[in-house]
Amino acid sequence: MESPTQRIEHLRELGADQHEPVRFRYLESLEQRLRDHQLQNSPHWQRLLTSIADFEAHYPAPSPQQTPPTPTETHSALAGLVATLNQQEAEPATPPGSSIEQLVRGEAVANEQALSHQPKPLKAFTRAQAGRSTQALEHRIRQAIEQVPAEAGPMNSHRLVSRAIKEMQRLSPEYLNRFVGYADTLMALEQLARKN
Repeated sequence: MESPTQRIEHLRELGADQHEPVRFRYLESLEQRLRDHQLQNSPHWQRLLTSIADFEAHYPAPSPQQTPPTPTETHSALAGLVATLNQQEAEPATPPGSSIEQLVRGEAVANEQALSHQPKPLKAFTRAQAGRSTQALEHRIRQAIEQVPAEAGPMNSHRLVSRAIKEMQRLSPEYLNRFVGYADTLMALEQLARKN
């Protein structure tokens, strides 16, 4: 009779580690730990044998003409979802800022080779991130318009800026978004100047 190690290795050859990787890895690590602690005569070892037999009974044995599945042939539900999300067209995100904005905010990477080794982010994540930054920008604009001092006179600078932002939003929301980006860049440059 084959040992549990041989039975697990035989299951690996059949592709069981690709069919049910979590369950297979559990059996493999349990067998390794029990063998390392020399518990071959314990009740745990008997449970391991039962679990391997159960796995073998439920694992579909390949027919002679059928080859065991390769990692590229097996698709999980998550892999299908990721493929679907990546195939969808990306919604127009906010336009990237100028190179000086990226430098000020620390978004520019000095070495492009560092980027080439990183995986591309999911399109769905990029869309969600763009949507979140758009919402944050709209919230800031709304706050700038609504938070005017109650006692401010007609020539109060805060009131005048708030009125100008409201008018820009009415005439050209896209220009207002650009304007806010430039204002953020100027504020970041001012903060950098203070630090140096």
